[in-house]
Amino acid sequence: MKISKLFKYYILGESIKEIEMNRILDKISKRVRITKREREFLDLYNQTSKIEDRDYMMLSKNSTSKKVKELLEKDKKIICDLHDRNGKFGLQIIDITDDFESEESLIIMKSDEKHKMHDKFLYNIIYNIKKNQYSLQEQDEYFEKLNVSNED
Repeated sequence: MKISKLFKYYILGESIKEIEMNRILDKISKRVRITKREREFLDLYNQTSKIEDRDYMMLSKNSTSKKVKELLEKDKKIICDLHDRNGKFGLQIIDITDDFESEESLIIMKSDEKHKMHDKFLYNIIYNIKKNQYSLQEQDEYFEKLNVSNED
């Protein structure tokens, strides 16, 4: 990234999306031909401005469970792209259950397939603009659970 872009991003608080839009608009104003990728960016610019249609990254098991429930309540389609020993599921999520006493979260998919979420993973919920759906994926795995307490 150029220094001017870093300045705009960190100091002025412009988003990467705004910086890219301004760059393309500058090209248009100078009557320079834009690429196919830039044209697609302009076409999709307004579609991606909705606050709920965005990616959620590095979420804990509980945060993921809450966000999936929120999205399902808004009738959003979520595909479970988590893995088990047989590979990726690739099935639509229809519900998620939480049992806070046993600290267990179960993802229930369309074919009554169930998958247990674990504390040792971070999860991503990625939005696919072209398909208008979300994908639940693993981000990373911890090797031990860290307990956090607030002792003020």
